Amino acid sequence: MRTYSTSEFEIRIKDGLLEMRSEGTRVSQTGSDGERAFNSLLRSESIEIASFDIRSADFRFTSVELESRIRYIGRQCRGIPLAFIGRSDQQDQVRAAVRAIEKMDGVARGFRSREKALAWLDMMRQPA
Repeated sequence: MRTYSTSEFEIRIKDGLLEMRSEGTRVSQTGSDGERAFNSLLRSESIEIASFDIRSADFRFTSVELESRIRYIGRQCRGIPLAFIGRSDQQDQVRAAVRAIEKMDGVARGFRSREKALAWLDMMRQPA
């Protein structure tokens, strides 16, 4: 397992699964460290599925900033099924993420629990 973490996020990769968990208040100025780590790990590992857990984060983005972040993830993860895990008060952000990824011809789904997200992602794995 490879991991990378800061006070704002943690990225874990194991057996083709990339899990990114965000924490704390997130504003448009935050993100460059996470983006660099995310890109580096995507390039250096064979990623089949990915989950983004935002339950411990508070995103304070405009709708344009949110769309831009999601589209960035969609471009970097092209062809990889994506699960977004959020709290009930984050449902609009999770829905926006799923819609944006689907508009890019990607596959995404929103969840409230890590266990359900990982079960869905395991079903989405490409057969060996």
